[in-house]
Amino acid sequence: MSELFKKGDKIGKYIVNSFIKKGATAESYTVYGSDDRLYFCKVFNISDIKSSMLFEGKEVFEIVFCKELSTERNDNIIHYIDNGGFRKGDKDYHYLVTEYYQGELLNESVEKDGVFDVEDATQITLCVLSGLKYMHSKALLHNDITPSNIMLKELEDGMLQPTIIDLGHVSYMVMGRPNFFVGDLAPFFRAPETYRGIYTPKSDVFSVGALLYFLIFGKAPWETDLSACGDMTAVRDKVKEARKTPLVLESENVELPDFMKEILKKALSLNSIHRFSSADAFFEKLLEKLAPEDNENTEEPVKDESDRVLNNLEQALNNASSAPQVKQIHFKKGSGNGFDQVAGRDELKEQLRKEVIFAMQHPEKAQQYQLPKINGILLYGPPGCGKSLVMESFAEELGFNYALLKAADFGNVYQPGVLDNLQHIFDAASIKAPFVLGIDEIEYLIPATGVDGVTKESVAMLSLMNGCADRGILLVATSNQPDQVDPFLLRPGCIDRVFFVSQPDFEARKDIFRKHLSNRPCDEIDYDELAKLSDDFVAGDITETVNEAAMTAAYMDVPISQKILVDVLKYKNPTYSTKTKIGFNK
Repeated sequence: MSELFKKGDKIGKYIVNSFIKKGATAESYTVYGSDDRLYFCKVFNISDIKSSMLFEGKEVFEIVFCKELSTERNDNIIHYIDNGGFRKGDKDYHYLVTEYYQGELLNESVEKDGVFDVEDATQITLCVLSGLKYMHSKALLHNDITPSNIMLKELEDGMLQPTIIDLGHVSYMVMGRPNFFVGDLAPFFRAPETYRGIYTPKSDVFSVGALLYFLIFGKAPWETDLSACGDMTAVRDKVKEARKTPLVLESENVELPDFMKEILKKALSLNSIHRFSSADAFFEKLLEKLAPEDNENTEEPVKDESDRVLNNLEQALNNASSAPQVKQIHFKKGSGNGFDQVAGRDELKEQLRKEVIFAMQHPEKAQQYQLPKINGILLYGPPGCGKSLVMESFAEELGFNYALLKAADFGNVYQPGVLDNLQHIFDAASIKAPFVLGIDEIEYLIPATGVDGVTKESVAMLSLMNGCADRGILLVATSNQPDQVDPFLLRPGCIDRVFFVSQPDFEARKDIFRKHLSNRPCDEIDYDELAKLSDDFVAGDITETVNEAAMTAAYMDVPISQKILVDVLKYKNPTYSTKTKIGFNK
């Protein structure tokens, strides 16, 4: 299909000079402005773009993001000039005009002149990371860093200046439902989690790692032939299979220094937990190796500010002699497995997705509909009903950084040092935001005093929690005894939402039985019957049932049978024989 415009045609007030390429929803041109200067112009066919893939259903995301990224100057990101719209035939079009960058694309440069040496490849990658650092500071992800999206220009002093010129896949953090077309993403430059719909700053880090690898080796990491793949599913499976082999870090023509091997291994880790924590951390490590003399005679730098805060936290905990010691606090990154590890409970999971998760994963929708920010939520229910699992799965579903604390191990706010320790945790969480801070059994941390009025400790805790959403923190708490939590904190702006976690439902009980029996000698088991007979059981009740059946079977020297399990269930009663919402109704 031929391009929309020919040389000499007008796009708004611009004159077409040449056609560049045609994409899934847009065409690119070079155009002359009224000042006779050359510019890039991208024309979008609005009629072919779903309203859900437009900002507020009206404007192309790429135009919105390009304008937002041009509020400050960054030489490593393409710069916005103008935009507009017009109608041609029976279709509507929008256009975006940006600065024109002379030079050649990185992939063309490698194809023509060969690969770069380690020093030049590092210099180029540092510039790309500089652009990404700026982009991430605006809470935006690029999602498509590849050699064909980087324009390389050689400056007069011989330095190389790369510029990210394509913003077609820029987005906010995305979990599961990308608001951009994914069919044209370069398979080998995509982080593994993006094939599950998860796009984060660390997936951008992976793409930059793949870019650095390409500059040195002339091909993408784990690159293999995809010509026989008929669809995206086949491509994904072929890429996944290729990545099961070790990463090749040497060839006949390339001998990497050990430090570069370690950097590439970390940037290209298939598990995002082991990658650089941010574009900034990747940048600093490369810079350290490019100019080691700048780091001589200095103390070893802390990897990032959050690590420094955590070091302070550890010291504070050790010095708080009268407060219980927290042996380890692990800051984790949601992998995206999320609610998949929670069997059943469909109503609760849908409620959490609708009332909490949706707004956090779709900030543009939250802004459009003026959805209130959620500061904190409470999950309550009887012991053994799976609140802790739901809390962790919730954090994984969001895909944000998170930490899970057990209040009983931490102490309560009326003990010396505990509030100071909490302050350190909130400080570290805000640095790693967006962040989910989980506190298990919060009634131990902030117990109700049973006296009229509020305490100074309650006020101090409220000051920590109040407005933490503005710092990118969501507090997720659990409680077996919600009536024992200080009611002063159960208010909008502190703990805004309360969710009842009931005993495991039918599907959840089947899953619990299946997990406990999976590694034991068993006859054929009817899990549906077991789930029916264990109505109102909590997970602990099911665990005891299986253990008792296992002891009986072991004593008889036979596999665990359906009859043995049913016999145990016949005389076993649920620990909590009620389906009412215990404690209180908010």
